[in-house]
Amino acid sequence: MKIKLDEMEMVLDDIGSGKDILLVHGLGLNRGIWRPIADLYGDQARFILPDMRGHGESSLGNPAESMEQFAQDLVRLLDALGIEKVVLGGHSMGGYIALAFAERYPERLEALAMIATNARADAPQKRADRLADAEEVMCLGTARYAIKLAERLSDQPKVIAEMEEVIAATPPEGLRNVLRAIAGRPNRAAVLAGLRQPLLVVAGREDKISNRETAEEMRDLNQHSRLVVFPGVGHMPMLEAPLALGALLLTL
Repeated sequence: MKIKLDEMEMVLDDIGSGKDILLVHGLGLNRGIWRPIADLYGDQARFILPDMRGHGESSLGNPAESMEQFAQDLVRLLDALGIEKVVLGGHSMGGYIALAFAERYPERLEALAMIATNARADAPQKRADRLADAEEVMCLGTARYAIKLAERLSDQPKVIAEMEEVIAATPPEGLRNVLRAIAGRPNRAAVLAGLRQPLLVVAGREDKISNRETAEEMRDLNQHSRLVVFPGVGHMPMLEAPLALGALLLTL
């Protein structure tokens, strides 16, 4: 499905019926990462799976290099679909977008799932590395960056190969926009601390990007939260453990 949102077009899958669950993919990825969950549980919930601005089949439009713009894209998508409230799940970068959404549009939030992500801002060196990566993909293309990122996503060769292909196909302009947006995001721990809706934090014990410490930190910020750590799972629980993650999302 393709929806016109002001200056850009968003492509999404709208699968199943029931509770509205909006799932946001990570950096350089696309809506396809959520299909295993939607295919498993589409008879029990409605899964809204967008390609975010500059990713997958969605256009870049007029990029603002901010998480706030991505959050605004989501609320415009909900308006276009006639949906008032959603369970919102964000994976990695998608978690940063979900936090910006929760901060700006709490009235549109039924529950929040933070999946293999964190609420912190980047440390100075990490921020500098992201900004350097943003310029590198513009100069050299996405293939080299895709290899570097994909090998950290999972210990499963099939997942690594599939995600490398997806990231390499992401337009350099889209990656640059989101890398700069991530680098500039603030610490949003206070958003989680003030959240009144149910909060689910999901982590993979073998995750090489988001560690268990940051997951426990998010859990401890909010009395309405719960943390689930999947053994033997890396940064991609929706592909490595779709049955378990999908079941958890249905409980929100």
